[in-house]
Amino acid sequence: MKHVALLIIDVQQAFVGHQQHTTLYENTMAYINATSKMFRQFKHPVYVIRDLEEGEGEDYQVVNDLVVNDIDIKMDKYYNNSFWKTSLEEDLKKKGIDTVILCGNALEYCVTATYFGALERGFKALFLQQGIFAVDLKSVDILYATRPLISFTALSTLLNA
Repeated sequence: MKHVALLIIDVQQAFVGHQQHTTLYENTMAYINATSKMFRQFKHPVYVIRDLEEGEGEDYQVVNDLVVNDIDIKMDKYYNNSFWKTSLEEDLKKKGIDTVILCGNALEYCVTATYFGALERGFKALFLQQGIFAVDLKSVDILYATRPLISFTALSTLLNA
């Protein structure tokens, strides 16, 4: 898997900050951070995408628990779909990326909208297992039953091949 990028979507204080100090939050952040570290290690791009549709203040910064590196590509958006009216598609294509791994918040909104946006633009898209926040936890069960997932272990094997 040589042409892959990680999209970390909307892991911001306003959206997930209220979940801090819960087991689900800690586990999800651990998966996202471990995955982004692995992508950097294998020199694959990591995109940190913020949703500024509702504001740009302190609450709309990424949570402190998200590890963001200077080499990460930071992008702001104003719509659910991270591709809509942003330079994401153009940037991915310039880098020769054909597959995106999606993680972040919220499954029911921006993560799924970005999934379909990727498919509509000809990218392969996979959800990072254990790397998705959801408004309703039942949505995660539906995701696991109906959408393409990839685990950290499988990604590690593929990126290391």
